Amino acid sequence: MCKIGVVVTVFNLEQYIECCLSSILQQTYQEIELVVVDDGSTDSSGAVCDRIADSDRRIKVIHQKRQGPILARLHGVEHVTAEYVTFVDGDDWLDKNLYQMIMDRQMLKETDMVCFGIFRYRGENDVYRSACIFKEGVYQKTDIEKEMIPQLFWNSESCTYGLDPSLCSKIFRKELLQKHLNNVSGLDIHYGEDIAVLYPLFLECNRITIMEECFYYHRMRKRNVIPPYYQDVQYFEKLYRLYHYLYEKFSSCNYGEVLLRQLDYFYMYSVKLEKIKYGDLVFEERYLFPFDKIEKGCRLVLYGAGEVGQTFQRQLEKTHFCQIACWVDQNYHLYHKKEIQSIESMEKVEYDCILIAVYGRETAVAIKDNLIKTGVEVSKIIML
Repeated sequence: MCKIGVVVTVFNLEQYIECCLSSILQQTYQEIELVVVDDGSTDSSGAVCDRIADSDRRIKVIHQKRQGPILARLHGVEHVTAEYVTFVDGDDWLDKNLYQMIMDRQMLKETDMVCFGIFRYRGENDVYRSACIFKEGVYQKTDIEKEMIPQLFWNSESCTYGLDPSLCSKIFRKELLQKHLNNVSGLDIHYGEDIAVLYPLFLECNRITIMEECFYYHRMRKRNVIPPYYQDVQYFEKLYRLYHYLYEKFSSCNYGEVLLRQLDYFYMYSVKLEKIKYGDLVFEERYLFPFDKIEKGCRLVLYGAGEVGQTFQRQLEKTHFCQIACWVDQNYHLYHKKEIQSIESMEKVEYDCILIAVYGRETAVAIKDNLIKTGVEVSKIIML
């Protein structure tokens, strides 16, 4: 019997699914089984999956009417015979050495969950690394209770998750995963589906392995494209449904007090997220303009128009701390704001410094290196 089972869910991903499946089948560790769930696709996704399955005995394709990600994943897991299961979304892909490294390090020995990092991908020049905040290593039950649960679900200071909720950056013991997928199979939510599964499952883990490396490539939406769950007229109703489900799970465990506090902060943050539907910003709490690094009244180039850049622009608009001489982004054409310009626009303005306003240290360093190569003085470049 194979040790690792991979479940891929697909809905109208004809342009990406072949790349996704190839990245799994071309893993240096070959002893895997692959279950593909075509969740009611109306494009050629199902046909692409069938064609690939005809050439590789490790693949099983399930075609079903549209039932949503939770049930698609559950049905996939039910058809896996391996002891451990992981997920890959149909528009994402993997580093070819992921499973081999896990097997070589014997990470699946007596563990309930293995966690690894994710690369968030919007394009060749727009990739950032999202690694786990917990140190690499094996966590036994006492370590889990002492080091992980206090910041597991939500860190109120950074306004983000302790353990990334994505099910795709984890490998689970099958029986544990199937149990919790079953528990949420009738929940009928979209925003927070992974959350509903992961955190209650986490509380039953006796041994967890954390990897620092990133092996999973998550293909993200284009900037300024609003996710469909924010446009759902039942967003608040479904959010409360998620809150109520987790409230019951956390209330009955030994860590109720600390987890219910985290749940409340997550809920308050998620309520404010609905402002995205109206084009409003909700990220002021996460990023503070570096007033200590920049001279008041200077002429500033703001480099980055994502969450960080938009938050800084809003804060400067309110405080008038300094003047934005130019606001640039590599993907400026994806934004509706006219003031966001191309990188080359910097050459046409006078400025005192450039503030790199992006999420992710590696992305910021790459931008800094490119600026230096184009002749920008190092002393004028400011990083967070």
